[in-house]
Amino acid sequence: MPLTLSAVQRRVLGVVIEKSFTTPEQYPLTVNAIIAGCNQKSNRDPVLDLGDGDVIQAVQELMHMNLVKLAATGPGARSNRYEHDVTSQFPWSPREQAVLTELMLRGPQTVGELRTRSNRMVPFPDLQTVQNILDAFVGAEPPEVVVLPRAAGQSAIRYRHTFHADGEEVETGQSAAAAPTAPPPRDASLEKRVDDLESRVADLERRIEAILG
Repeated sequence: MPLTLSAVQRRVLGVVIEKSFTTPEQYPLTVNAIIAGCNQKSNRDPVLDLGDGDVIQAVQELMHMNLVKLAATGPGARSNRYEHDVTSQFPWSPREQAVLTELMLRGPQTVGELRTRSNRMVPFPDLQTVQNILDAFVGAEPPEVVVLPRAAGQSAIRYRHTFHADGEEVETGQSAAAAPTAPPPRDASLEKRVDDLESRVADLERRIEAILG
């Protein structure tokens, strides 16, 4: 069955997976840490302002789906802590988890953007590694990632996850004013140059976000 998650569930799950890579010393996470991660202004699109109730409800729902679980805590622990359990449901490798996490936290992205942004969680040696992961997700049954049609003025191919809830408005990557057209022939050389540029821009963006906190 396809994985169906609400926007809040995706944000919570994405945060819990992300922090398992980026802040292992603070992992598993308390509810307060999850809330802070959901509402942080860096590495998020869109930026949200979720309340305690929204996040707590999403955590409970994800636990029922066996995607998040209550972590074992030592004697004297003052707060419950939570960790993801996606590998009990899906055979996602760490790199695959990182790519899907970026798609859940930041929406549709190019191969270059995904490589740079996922690198903060798991190292990716090159763009082809990311492309291979995306191709596998696109070819899965049911697909876990789809290729978006190019919108007017866009030269790079973008990808998005398929975890949207029924009835949720889904970004298509195509201008509402533009009539559907057949996709242009692929130019592998041009796509690689664009992906390289996207990767460099995303890397600069990451560095600026790190400086600004």
